[in-house]
Amino acid sequence: MGRDQFRYHFPLRVRFAETDMQGIVFNGNYLTYTDTAVTEYFRHLSYPYQEMVKGGFDFVLAHISCDFRAAAYFDDLLEVRTRVAELRTKSFVVEFEIYREGETAPLFTATSVYVAIDPSTKRTMPLPERFREVVRTFEHLP
Repeated sequence: MGRDQFRYHFPLRVRFAETDMQGIVFNGNYLTYTDTAVTEYFRHLSYPYQEMVKGGFDFVLAHISCDFRAAAYFDDLLEVRTRVAELRTKSFVVEFEIYREGETAPLFTATSVYVAIDPSTKRTMPLPERFREVVRTFEHLP
């Protein structure tokens, strides 16, 4: 992919508690980073998670695939790049790349699929038009 394909990112500093005995970020924490990135992405789009739920829409993670390319360490300043790459009928695809500040190669890449659900019934539902509009406008998707 590459940094230039992402219209949104947020900074994240690695805390000591996120590292393991090897002194590197524990692998499970990268999924926490991507989860946080999704929340921050929609907040940046002025469509925060709480507003989605109040409007009768929620989403759950259905699939994630990832590649660990290099280690991050305590106190590294990371850049979590996030984008919605595809809108489907009842789901959407999010891509992530995590970079150490000042470096050009990603430390971590991932692709996630989130499924839209009704918050009360927990059953799948089509992506709401407002969601589609907000994402299409920001990402310049068809």
